[in-house]
Amino acid sequence: MVRSSIFKSDSEKDDLNNTNCMSAANLPDRFTLIGFEFYNRIKLIPWWLQYHKGHTTESNLKNNIIDLGRSLGLEDKWVKNILRHTISEFSKKGLGNNYYGYHNIQHELESVYFTLLSISGINTVKDFEISQKETTYLFVAALFHDYDPLKEFDKPNEDSVEFFIRNDPKIREFITNANLDIDLVMILIHRTAYPFKGETEQYATSKINELFDEAGISQHDLETRERYRYLGWFLSVSERIAGYALENHEHARDIARRNAHALGWHPSVINKNSVKYFDYLMVEEKEMFDFIMLNVPSEFRKNFYDNVAYFKESWNKELGLKESKKGTKLIFVTEELDSKMNENTVNVLLDINSRVSTLMQQSEDYFRKTISDESSILITLRMNNSNGKIIGYAKGGPLENYELRPGTVDVNKGLINTAYLEGVSILEGYWGGTGGHYLRIKFLSEAIKNQYSYVTGYAHRDVIIQRKKKSEIIEIVQKYDPDKLDYYRIDLNNSIYQRIVTDTYDIIC
Repeated sequence: MVRSSIFKSDSEKDDLNNTNCMSAANLPDRFTLIGFEFYNRIKLIPWWLQYHKGHTTESNLKNNIIDLGRSLGLEDKWVKNILRHTISEFSKKGLGNNYYGYHNIQHELESVYFTLLSISGINTVKDFEISQKETTYLFVAALFHDYDPLKEFDKPNEDSVEFFIRNDPKIREFITNANLDIDLVMILIHRTAYPFKGETEQYATSKINELFDEAGISQHDLETRERYRYLGWFLSVSERIAGYALENHEHARDIARRNAHALGWHPSVINKNSVKYFDYLMVEEKEMFDFIMLNVPSEFRKNFYDNVAYFKESWNKELGLKESKKGTKLIFVTEELDSKMNENTVNVLLDINSRVSTLMQQSEDYFRKTISDESSILITLRMNNSNGKIIGYAKGGPLENYELRPGTVDVNKGLINTAYLEGVSILEGYWGGTGGHYLRIKFLSEAIKNQYSYVTGYAHRDVIIQRKKKSEIIEIVQKYDPDKLDYYRIDLNNSIYQRIVTDTYDIIC
């Protein structure tokens, strides 16, 4: 369960550790839940159609899990039914493919698949074998280790996960039908608490010991207790490796971006904190890490180490750029857009977008379409002069040109009075300064010049709140929990924005 709290403040860790078990009093009323789930079912119909055709990442992972589970002796019908239930539950509770946070259904399926891959490799060696019963326990624990549908934050809490598992009749039925002890399942899940040290380890260990007692595992049966603690550690490391081992650096970068959003990181620390994350995994948990990596197919080992190298290279590049860019002048240019826009410029923008995409991602075709639309607004961030290298941009256009996130309704759509800001993208190494701030300000000034009354877009809730504290006239139109990627509206008619300087800004780094 990736909490990445090695990068959090002590106060954040205290809040995390002091979170109590979810109680019925914390839950919304039943009719609210039913309405929420029904709404999610409706909005996911297009995705479900593609899923059942086998055209989604989730459907591919499901099929791979079924095939691998069959080879490990898991009962085929039971596996198919529990996967169907899990994917349905995660989706209708808002944790499906359109959930922006890290702990979504794709992460759960990746965790299951990689855990089974690891078991398959380990069992061919015979020095250490994981039994079919233990495999079933690990399968269920991996599948539900982040099942916290009403979480306040993206980071799941093991107590809440336990509450939901114990209070879902269908999940309990699956566990009973497989002749599993729910207390042993929960022991494995509580062992995924991360990082497993300090207060987090103390609390999890206390819970695990209580669960051993509930499961009837005697305190004198040290061998059984140690075995399940070891299997829990195995699951914890496997699920944290999974997403970075199964695919290439583009997927790894997307995972890191989602985790950064969930934790409220500024983009400038993604590479740095990702390197810390890998160092912790490969150094602090070296014994288990080496054991798992030694027994997975070589292609997945290569993927993982390539992704680690990618983040380290990106971080080193950032450090080098911080030194080399001193004294560089940054120029903000309002670009003239038309269908004949320089192809080299378009390709540079596409490259930046692929490496540092905005929160709401677009296809390349749609990106090109908006770039050639004269009604779009594009501000580029260039080095030294107006024809210099492009290192970032802010882009948007009339609200009517965009499809909003499911659940967002803007009363101004159709009134041609609102500019939509897709977001700000700046190349790695140039984050952390004032470039992003001035790109946004320049976009607002261009929107005013084009006689728009409002600018809207999506941003992390904490970012919106900070802007409000700085006296910006900005409101949250639609909240999204728990990922907090909220839809905001800025009122450009207010004098604070009318005073925006519309000339190009030059900044010396």
